[in-house]
Amino acid sequence: MPKIKIELVDVFCRYTEDIAGADDFYLLGALVGGEVTKVIATRPIKINDKQTKTFRPEDTVLFEGDIPAGQTVKGGIKAYDEDVAKDWANKYGETITQISSAVSTAVAAAGGPQGAIAGTVLAAATKAVGLFANLDKDDLLDTTELEISATGSSREERSWVMKKKDGINWSTWDYTLRYRITRS
Repeated sequence: MPKIKIELVDVFCRYTEDIAGADDFYLLGALVGGEVTKVIATRPIKINDKQTKTFRPEDTVLFEGDIPAGQTVKGGIKAYDEDVAKDWANKYGETITQISSAVSTAVAAAGGPQGAIAGTVLAAATKAVGLFANLDKDDLLDTTELEISATGSSREERSWVMKKKDGINWSTWDYTLRYRITRS
């Protein structure tokens, strides 16, 4: 059975969302494949214009597990700029539990990982933390759905570019997140 690992490499900020200084960039989401459900909840990292930052070592692995040949890892990620400081130390474990439970329920209702679609996994993950991430008025920078095959090259790197979609308002942003996929 092929093993797949998806991990964050770094994030580059061309322009922050906050016009007066650094953003506090973080990711929320989930990925499912085979028998594995992996919650994505990185701790915020302070980043400013023209900076490249790496994530904490404990936040870099987005997914790791055995995936039956011909199947995929599905789910997605939302990127945020934290505007209202939260007590991440106390809420992190609770957030992981909420996301994991909601995603597991949604995947089971869809008939398992292969029955679920990426958008369903992402919606369940972010709905579970709605009070934590959304009601505190953090800025949603972008959303991406992922569907990554268990078959493919042994190592590849992908990028996700996040830019403000319209010219309305005075705040803009431009980020590139790089992640690596390893198959063995």
